[in-house]
Amino acid sequence: MAPKGKKPKKIREIDWAADANFDKNRCMIYIEHTHECPIFQTKAEEFAAYVRVQVPNRIIQLVRNQNGKVSPREGAFEIGFSQNARTSVHKLWSGIDMGPPRRDKFPPSYEPLMQEIRNILKKFYPEAPEKDLLEDMDDDGGEVHED
Repeated sequence: MAPKGKKPKKIREIDWAADANFDKNRCMIYIEHTHECPIFQTKAEEFAAYVRVQVPNRIIQLVRNQNGKVSPREGAFEIGFSQNARTSVHKLWSGIDMGPPRRDKFPPSYEPLMQEIRNILKKFYPEAPEKDLLEDMDDDGGEVHED
């Protein structure tokens, strides 16, 4: 008798736009990536972690392949960003037509994408601009204290 294997884990789908889950401070990162190589998943997680560090005052939610609803296109690595679950998605990067080699499918640096994210956040919330960490530092690298 053949051994029974585990059933694949079902992905729990969450509707982030529903009133019960909605938070206007939850930014959405939408990444479509192929499953042909594990580096695509690694790069998706790496980008989300980078954004979390750069924008610590926001909740960052990574949504990969529309929570498994859509099978990704072959060779796909696309990054989209929306200010929250109820706003439109802005495409930040598309690596579909790039490569080989595979490394060309990924952004060489995340900083230009981060600048676009900052512009999107300022566009939707101009009254709450992202705080520049360098504002609180003096020329010697110490904190500025007003007396």
